[in-house]
Amino acid sequence: GVPHPAKGGHMIYVSTVRDAQATVDIHAVSSGDGRCVACGVEGPCAPRYSALLRLGYRNQLPRRWPGATRPELIGARRLVVGG
Repeated sequence: GVPHPAKGGHMIYVSTVRDAQATVDIHAVSSGDGRCVACGVEGPCAPRYSALLRLGYRNQLPRRWPGATRPELIGARRLVVGG
């Protein structure tokens, strides 16, 4: 990544939006237990948080994928619209 200054004098390393989105996709926070589905830490893990900062730096919102947070773990059901 390329270093860029951030608020508070910190440096963040900016990579491509594609790389940041891939990290967000892999490190989704589970609906079932609130842990990262990739590394198991509670809440958003450091890689996810860093990727979200990188997307924000580029004025991008993360894409969301149906089922990424594993909603079936809390008994959520898929809604069918118009059928």
